Amino acid sequence: MAVNAKKVGLYGTVGFLVAALIIGGIAVAGFQIPALKLPSMVSEKGRLVIQITDKPVELVELWLTIDGLSIRKAEGEEAWIELDLIGEEPIRFDLLALQDVSSTLSDNEIDPGEYTMIKMHVSTAEAKYPGDDSLTPLNKVPSENLKVILNPHLVMTSLSDITITIDLEPDTAKIAISESLHLKPTVKAVVG
Repeated sequence: MAVNAKKVGLYGTVGFLVAALIIGGIAVAGFQIPALKLPSMVSEKGRLVIQITDKPVELVELWLTIDGLSIRKAEGEEAWIELDLIGEEPIRFDLLALQDVSSTLSDNEIDPGEYTMIKMHVSTAEAKYPGDDSLTPLNKVPSENLKVILNPHLVMTSLSDITITIDLEPDTAKIAISESLHLKPTVKAVVG
């Protein structure tokens, strides 16, 4: 009987060591098991994804180039935090092609906290009107930035995964009538 107890103890110890080696090997290899969070694997940052979509308008095309994106923290010395764009290069897109779909502009990890506004720097804006085969350069937007107020504010917590969808609703009547061709969109954000 004592020999069987020793075998059980030996097999139990060997089984435990094999399981520990397998789990350790998986952790070292970089595989993530949702329930396994080793202290060295836990990040204090949450994930923020920013997308853009559009409401239908009476233009044929509305091309924008976004070359900068930042988010404003409610408090702190560094109020504006620069965000990386997808591909780390300016993003050019036809806003009207985004009806009922969205395109991701940015996917970053940011510190926990409260955020109040997103700012998109528009480097170029061009419109194509019905019956016209060419693009008309627009005078961008006032101050070259589209400011999106987050109301309610975005509250990022540790390990959060939040997506903000920005909906640009261009006021085509003002674009079509304005002699200065200023782009004056209505902007809203949905935090989800």
